[in-house]
Amino acid sequence: MDKEIVYRVEDGMDREKILCTTYQMRNFYMQFRDGFFTNLDVMNYIQHLAAAHMAKKGMNVLDVCCGRSLMLPLLRYYAKDIASYTGVDISKANIKEAMRGATAKNLEPKDLASYYPFRVGWKLGNVAEMSKVIPAGFADFVIYTSAIEHMHPTDGAKSLVECYKVMKPGAKMFLSCPNTPGNGYQTQYRAHVYEWGYDELKAKLTEIGFSIVQEVGLVTSVREMDEFYSKQPSALKDFYERMKSYVPSAFLTAFMAIPFPREAKELLFIVQKPKGEENA
Repeated sequence: MDKEIVYRVEDGMDREKILCTTYQMRNFYMQFRDGFFTNLDVMNYIQHLAAAHMAKKGMNVLDVCCGRSLMLPLLRYYAKDIASYTGVDISKANIKEAMRGATAKNLEPKDLASYYPFRVGWKLGNVAEMSKVIPAGFADFVIYTSAIEHMHPTDGAKSLVECYKVMKPGAKMFLSCPNTPGNGYQTQYRAHVYEWGYDELKAKLTEIGFSIVQEVGLVTSVREMDEFYSKQPSALKDFYERMKSYVPSAFLTAFMAIPFPREAKELLFIVQKPKGEENA
């Protein structure tokens, strides 16, 4: 039986029978504009800005499960000289919203070529079969932020293989997701189908052929942060307490997890396809 595409996981739904959810990441630009935001909004702004700084001149940038294309405003300001941006999503509604602009610009299709300093485009498709819409060896840089957890684990694993396939040799991927050891179907959020754990995801990336370039902790909770730093050497514990005395928790929980990806609630792997590797 084919797995279902749903907006989010409702009571009574069996996650093992769901292909993916189309629920989008909250628009952190709007949250900051309105003055109400959480540590997840801070985390998401930071990770998108970090990804934008990794996009270099002449690159073809591929945004996997792009949703409303929250990457585009930052790429427009901080990576003007990339060659192109391509977003892939399974939802027509998400792509339609992405084309209008993530910062309430209400762009028309005719505006895109003049508004963005690089080529932009979108492909409708299942990222577990992404090579049907993106050619092998196309991407210089893949951005895959906080989306694999919205997919069935079988399809999530296939999506990583597809990323490898469409990347050029030597290309890097920016991959983030929750860190949930144990039963991945016991998710932190209703919108998620399956949350990978640190060891599970790292093993799968290595199995596919990626090399791990960098590991980053993206966010944690106040309680877990307090507990973790209470067990650290006195100098680090004192540093944490001094930071905590001033920095609001929405920011602090997104900063203090950075050196400790295994302990974080959400994590980032920056991985690379080997430079001499032929396209799969």
